Amino acid sequence: MLGTRIKTLRKTQKMTQSEVAEGIMTKSMLSMIENGKATPSLPALQRIAERLHVSVDELLLDPRVTEMKQLLEQIESPKSEYYSEQQVIEMLSPYLDPAVPSYWQGQIYHKYGFALRFLNPEEGLRYFELAFDIFKNLDLRDQQIEVQISKVYFLFFLRRYEEAYQLIDSMMVIQDIPLSHETFLDYQMLQALRVSVKEDNWTESIVLLREGIAYMREKGVYIEVISYHRLLALFLSLTGNYASAKTELDKLNHFFLFTEANVYERLLVELTKGSIAIHQKDYAGIRYARERLVEVDIEASYHYIGQFEVYLCIWQKDNSTFDLQDAVKKIWDNVHIWRVASEYDLSEMLRTLALAMTKGAGLEHRDEIERMTAPLSRGYFKGEIEQLLAKI
Repeated sequence: MLGTRIKTLRKTQKMTQSEVAEGIMTKSMLSMIENGKATPSLPALQRIAERLHVSVDELLLDPRVTEMKQLLEQIESPKSEYYSEQQVIEMLSPYLDPAVPSYWQGQIYHKYGFALRFLNPEEGLRYFELAFDIFKNLDLRDQQIEVQISKVYFLFFLRRYEEAYQLIDSMMVIQDIPLSHETFLDYQMLQALRVSVKEDNWTESIVLLREGIAYMREKGVYIEVISYHRLLALFLSLTGNYASAKTELDKLNHFFLFTEANVYERLLVELTKGSIAIHQKDYAGIRYARERLVEVDIEASYHYIGQFEVYLCIWQKDNSTFDLQDAVKKIWDNVHIWRVASEYDLSEMLRTLALAMTKGAGLEHRDEIERMTAPLSRGYFKGEIEQLLAKI
C-alpha cells in the first residue's frame, strides 16, 4: 500500500533507500515502512514526498482507486457497450486483492458480487459482506443499505426467504435520515413484497406502493415508476379491484407517451395485464397478452408464454390449438430464470405448474415442485399450491 508506493517511486527514480532516508529517518526505518511494518509520521511523510518529487496525496492515494472509478463508470455508462456478467467478473477480478479501504473498493466488491448471481450466489453474498464492511467503516449509510438490498435479492435467489425478510426488517430505514431516491424506493418495494407474501397483507402492500409513487411525484424522480405501477396493479387485482388495476396500467401507457421506454419495459406492462387476466379469469385478456409476448420474442419471457398457454388450454373457449404438455415444457425450459425470482413470481409459476399437473401434464416434475414449494412463506400462495398438489 503506502510502503509499496514509496518503494515503487524510489525505484522508478533510481534512488537508494539511503538517499531517500538521509536526514529524515534511518535506512532501516524506511525499509520497515516499505515492507508495511511501520508507518511514517506526517512530517516524515511530507519530507519523503518532497524527496520523491510527488505530493503527499499521491503517496496516500492508491492509483488503483482511480482505475476502479474509471472501470465502474465504463461498465455502468449507458453509452458503453453491454457487458455480460462473465465479462464484468473478468474486468473486476484484478481489483479484488489487495483490498483498498475506499468507496470505490466497496463498489467493486458490490458490483463483482452481483455479477455472481447465477454463477455462484453464495460467493456473491461473501463479496456483499466485504463491501458492507468497507461502507460501514467509512460511515456510508446509503451504500450500506444498497448492499443489503442486493443481499436480499440473492437470498430470494437461494430461496432463503425468512432470512431475506429478517434482513429487510433489520435495515431500519428512518425517514428522518435521508437516502438516495433510488435506495429509498428499492427499500420501499422490498417492504411491499414482504408484507404481501409473508403476511398476506395486500392492502398494506398497496399503501406502501402508493407512498412510493407519491414520493416519486414529490421529488420529481421516476426511476422506479414502471415497477411500482405494475406491482400496484397486480396487488389491486388480487383484492378484486380490477378497475383500479387497469387505471394504474393506463397511467403507465400515458407515461410512455412522454418517455423513451424500451421494448422490454412496454412488454412488462403487457405481461402484467396477462397476470391480472389470470386473476380475473379473463380468457381473452390472457390470449392477447400471450400474443404480445410472442410478437416481441424475448427469451426471458418464454416461461410467461408457457404460463399463459397453460390457462388457455385449461380454460379453452375457442378453437385454439395450444398443447398443455408443450406449454409446461416452455416453463421448465426457463426454470433457471424463474426459480431465482422473488417469492411472489416463483409462487405464481409453481401454482401454474401444479394446476397443469391436475390435468396430467408435467407430472414427472412433482418432486421438484414440492421441493421448491417447501421453503415458501406460509400463506395464500403456498396454500393454493399445496391444495392443487393434493388433488393429483
